[in-house]
Amino acid sequence: MGANGETLLSETFGGEWPDSPLPVWRRLANAAQRYPDKLALACLHQSPNLYGVKSLEYTKGTLDKHLQWSYSQLSSTAALLAAGLQSKGLSSGSSIVTVLKNGVEFPLALWAAHSLACPFVPLNPRTLANAVETRHMLSVANVAAVIVESPESAARFDSIYNSSEQKLLKIVAGETGPDGWTTVADLLDAGRRIAASKERGIERPDSAYATEPPAAGTVTILYTSGTTSLPKGCPHTDRTLNAFMKNLGLGGASSDDIFCAFLPNNHAMGYFYVLHYFCNGAAVVYPSAAYGPSATAQALAVHRCTHTVHVSTALHSLLEWIEPQGISFPHLKDVCLAGSSITPQMMRSVTRKLGSKGVSIGFGMTEGSPIWSAPVTDPEKLIRGDDVICGTAGPGVHVRICAPDSTRPLPRGQPGEIHQSGPGVIAGYIGKNVGTESFYVEDGRTWFRSGDRGVMWPDGGVSIVGSGRYKDMIIRGGENIAPAAIETVLNQFPGVDAQIVGASDPIAGEVPVALVRKFPPGDNPAGQLQEAVRAHMGVLHVPDEVITIDTLGLEDYPRTMSAKVQKNALRILVAAHRRNREPKVETSDVIPNGHSHNDVNGSSGGTVESKNVEDTVLTIWWRATGIEPSKLDKNTPTFNFADSITIMRVRGMYRKELGVTLSAPEMSEHVDLQSQIEALERKASATGQNTTAPPPRVENARSLEEIQVILGSENDAALFKQRASTALAIQGFDFDKDVESVIQTNDFVDVLEKDGMIHKWNFAISVPAEGSTVQELKEALTVTLANNSLFASFCVHGSNGQLFYITMKPQKKLYDQILIEEGSIANVAELQRLAMEYPHPKHSTFPGPLFHALIYYIEDIKSAGLVYYVHHSVHDASSMRLMLEDLNQALLEPARPLRPHVPYQVWADIYHSLRNSPRATTEVNWHVKRLANLHLHRKALFPPARVPRQENKKTPDGIDYGFDAPALLNLMKRHSHITASVVLKAAMALINVTRTKHTHALLSNYEACRSSLPFWPDTLRHIPGTNGSTLADLDASDVAGPTFNGATNLIPIDRSETAFAYLNRLQAEQLELTKYGNAPWRRIISALNELYPGENAGEIVHETHKTFFLTWVPGVLGEYERIKVAKIAIRSALGLVFVAALGGPQATMFGISLRWDAANYSPEETMGFVRDTEKAVLWMLEEKNWGRPLGEFLRQFD
Repeated sequence: MGANGETLLSETFGGEWPDSPLPVWRRLANAAQRYPDKLALACLHQSPNLYGVKSLEYTKGTLDKHLQWSYSQLSSTAALLAAGLQSKGLSSGSSIVTVLKNGVEFPLALWAAHSLACPFVPLNPRTLANAVETRHMLSVANVAAVIVESPESAARFDSIYNSSEQKLLKIVAGETGPDGWTTVADLLDAGRRIAASKERGIERPDSAYATEPPAAGTVTILYTSGTTSLPKGCPHTDRTLNAFMKNLGLGGASSDDIFCAFLPNNHAMGYFYVLHYFCNGAAVVYPSAAYGPSATAQALAVHRCTHTVHVSTALHSLLEWIEPQGISFPHLKDVCLAGSSITPQMMRSVTRKLGSKGVSIGFGMTEGSPIWSAPVTDPEKLIRGDDVICGTAGPGVHVRICAPDSTRPLPRGQPGEIHQSGPGVIAGYIGKNVGTESFYVEDGRTWFRSGDRGVMWPDGGVSIVGSGRYKDMIIRGGENIAPAAIETVLNQFPGVDAQIVGASDPIAGEVPVALVRKFPPGDNPAGQLQEAVRAHMGVLHVPDEVITIDTLGLEDYPRTMSAKVQKNALRILVAAHRRNREPKVETSDVIPNGHSHNDVNGSSGGTVESKNVEDTVLTIWWRATGIEPSKLDKNTPTFNFADSITIMRVRGMYRKELGVTLSAPEMSEHVDLQSQIEALERKASATGQNTTAPPPRVENARSLEEIQVILGSENDAALFKQRASTALAIQGFDFDKDVESVIQTNDFVDVLEKDGMIHKWNFAISVPAEGSTVQELKEALTVTLANNSLFASFCVHGSNGQLFYITMKPQKKLYDQILIEEGSIANVAELQRLAMEYPHPKHSTFPGPLFHALIYYIEDIKSAGLVYYVHHSVHDASSMRLMLEDLNQALLEPARPLRPHVPYQVWADIYHSLRNSPRATTEVNWHVKRLANLHLHRKALFPPARVPRQENKKTPDGIDYGFDAPALLNLMKRHSHITASVVLKAAMALINVTRTKHTHALLSNYEACRSSLPFWPDTLRHIPGTNGSTLADLDASDVAGPTFNGATNLIPIDRSETAFAYLNRLQAEQLELTKYGNAPWRRIISALNELYPGENAGEIVHETHKTFFLTWVPGVLGEYERIKVAKIAIRSALGLVFVAALGGPQATMFGISLRWDAANYSPEETMGFVRDTEKAVLWMLEEKNWGRPLGEFLRQFD
């Protein structure tokens, strides 16, 4: 909000741009004149005497001699090249195209072209793998001269481009070339002859050969790949180039800077940065012809580089290279991170691991660079939760965030498409009507629609959010990949009808994935398609995998009304398919020789079974490159057919498939597949000889000093102890003698207790124990509660209102009070009635004890049974299951001690120690971002509370409803990643909107939060304990207490979305809900309230939980060997509750126990809702409906 309460819009201006910049050629000339003896260029991979220019020794004694030229040498040699080009007929306005790797030839061509006023057009050498794109780009540039990397490149160029119809000067780097080509050495010799004939000797570009182009004339043409197969030409002028360099110099520009350049020189950042540092008299260092981490590390160290720019993949591989060797680069002043997928952790690693004094980030594209940050010494200044702040609008730049297909700015904080206008933005693409939809004119300014998704924060800072792009472009390791270019190759196969979408990858950022209508004939159709792309376009473009659309449950591609394929929908489907297809790790998969990982304080041993390493390695390389295993030469160096990103991804697949991997230096040492196989076999064998360490033993006692630590000040501890002592004394207990520990509740329990909600959720559960006497059952309960001490705990508030458990020492006086023998009853039905009408309503209420059990002798079965009554604050479904399993085990084998669980104290201490950690903040921010518009959807709350909600006293056991869904088997067979619980939730959401007539559904579900301990960093997982175990051995699923959390589901219902896409979307989100399940509720609520002050969005989170929620409790309702859960009665004042699980002989029977708010909803309405939910479940499970829009189902309710 603004100072006067008005809503701030996502529009900002970076201030006037007062500069009247010099032409680029003049800036280069000035740098050469001012710093003739300074190092201008170093190329670690090139000869020190290349082209007859003797290198100087700026790094004498630190490295083998390599090319090192001063500004005088670079500018004078560029003058020779310019003269040689002129001698071949090249004149001002003639385009010079380069197809070069990094090396001295690129800056020579750059200087010469700019000095001659010839448009400079750098292309990637990989471009030659795509004949169509190459011909197109050469045509757009109106090429007059081309400089390629090698004779091989020259031959490839001749095979795809016919220059007979126009005069084309063809040049190859080096000293020899094929027929019809001249060489760079030839042109330099020609320049020397021209210079020798002049009285003044050798001329520099800033004198004899420089001409001033028109102010708006094209200086450089860079290409950007759009959503079509043909790249678009971006004409840059002196004005746009200077604006770019203005942004790159926000942290100051000095001739003392030394820039390490390794990005491809046709890349915007590979060109702009090099030009910027040359124009400021700084040094540019090329480590190698193409990026490699070892060469980059060497260049950074040897030349004591002060600046560099990284994309995520390069940073990842460099860190992997240097960390084992303990290398850092303290001379670095700024590392700029560019490209996609920049994360806060990457920002932090620049200063913490690379050793740079500063880090910066920018948002730019080939068309313009509107947002940049100056380098900061503290990365946190550019981090907001799990977003990074690219900066603010640069000088002269206007930036706005708009809704798609709109030019009106959104309120700040709402994500939308980034639009930019300013001196760095091109006026349009080259060619008539090319990409005109991306530009518009408003208020006399040309605006560019970026297609990138961003958010503007209240202070004007901008972050790239979500997928980052509205367009279909795929960015693999900073390289743009146009999907349609790959589609063109694949669609040469009859009937394939391919669509390419991007899928996330932890190493490359994104990789292309091919969807096809059908495979071509053959033994390996997917491999055929991948090989075709590799042969036509190179490994960069090879689809990571090829998927048929029927695998996704589709009969046709999802399309718009105008029959255009909806690629965003395809991306969602592919993401869900890839994520959920990952193998589920079961205990038996990771514990050797069949030992279960159950004994928290025990140990187990064994060896890991080895896999066929060779077959796995060849399969991994097949997946990574598209080359069939039979065609992979195990003795050929992998760099012959894979780039650095592919190698990084292969290393990740090694780790995943084999359990071991090779480090970056090891991959460089073992360059061929055979040596990699042997190295991996050695590692796998060594790993197999290790034994599994026993988990750490954790004592559950806590001293008073520790209690004071968790309670805060000494006064707070004293006040708490006084309150607790009073509460305990009423029940006959002494704090100092009887208390075992004090444990803080998690946020979820704390919020629900303050709201009063959880006090209306007591469980009364009847459990017959056939074959047991009353005494045996009581003794088994005593042992069980000693192993699950939280059940019989007390709850007391601290001075700040926070809630704490007080667990009690196992002792007779505790169990005598809570385990009550009630005599005899006639039958099990009477036991069930006692659960529904629990006779002691004051049991298990605050402050405690919060568990009581009534034990009966049941005459008809001549056995004991119990009804236990427990407060929901001390358990969740998982810990309830642990307790029941212990009770069953204690009855089965009373002489055998129960296996200890992971103490709840351990879980709670980790939770509260790390609840404000970066990992916890990441989880909170994910929820806040997802629920940012929650306040706009109050109408989705159903059933509404027109009067205060009331618990259902007439039928506390609710209504039990079940239905069989045999089609679930087909879904599980075809798409096993979709779970039955998500199908039910999806159906509940559909029926919700039929009642509210709203666009979204709101419901809550429980998250068990038992996949790992909360928020702990990976670095803590392997800290050894006293018995050789590690924290990683603690199993969160075995925590003896409530780890559960509530997850708010805000589900948009799009009637045009297909049933299968809808299920996939919800399944994908459910995985994220589980991943971020531990997020502290109070932090989420506070953050939502702060996002829109006065809207009370945070309160809607627990209002949703009071209104409509699903809890999925597989395994709790069931039979054990010695006990049976017969009836669960819950008295809850909640709107509508589904307690559900699967059952039946084939696990296709949905069993649902329903609870509802008696004051606002009726049994009839509840039955109507669940029957409609059944209809929705059955409709979505039918395969014939998977490709049909949801509107077909919802139409019956209109």
